[in-house]
Amino acid sequence: MTNSVAVVTGGSGGVGLAMAKLLARDHHVVLSDSSGERLHRALDELDSSGVSAESIVADVTDRRSVETLLRAAREAGPIASVVHAPSGVARRACPESIVRSRVLGTIHITAATLAVAGFGTTLIHASGHAAPPAPLTSVPRWIFRLAPTDPEGVATALTRLADLGPARWGPGTAHALSGTFVDWYTARMAEVYDACGARLRSVTAEAVLELCRDGLGRPAPVLGEPAA
Repeated sequence: MTNSVAVVTGGSGGVGLAMAKLLARDHHVVLSDSSGERLHRALDELDSSGVSAESIVADVTDRRSVETLLRAAREAGPIASVVHAPSGVARRACPESIVRSRVLGTIHITAATLAVAGFGTTLIHASGHAAPPAPLTSVPRWIFRLAPTDPEGVATALTRLADLGPARWGPGTAHALSGTFVDWYTARMAEVYDACGARLRSVTAEAVLELCRDGLGRPAPVLGEPAA
């Protein structure tokens, strides 16, 4: 066991717990979710498995809440990895909830992680890559460029787009639009992370567990040492 830390957001669900158990092979785990009750149950399960973990309630749609989470995690040790998996949003939730969780969560987690990242810190965004239930004629990506200065504006614009079609298509379209944003924003910010000696990736939700079994299960290199 090292003194490095792995943070898992949306961590109270089954996938989050599985990720936490894998990451705990080499890291102290900080589990986060918006529900204190769900986190309490998740932490009890991890404790019963002998996992070194703690929980912090945080709302990923709130910038200050996310900043507080990452600062607290950094106090526990150098952050090796952050896995952002907003599993708390139901697949059939309203478009606004889906977009805000995924879009604002991605923006806030990316910024807050970068602020505390060290050499080799890895941030993974779980992107669903969901196909919309009906063809989207175009995605006005100029909206995405507002992300650094107006995150709320991006979320509002994408929610309106998701609401344009029949109500039954709304959740699927919201997932598709927000997934497209996550991929675009991650690619844009990956260069910033690279310049700081950190790493940023967006992968399918299904691939997150495999990554935890592989590279994210190992401690990040110590500053001054070459990466493997």
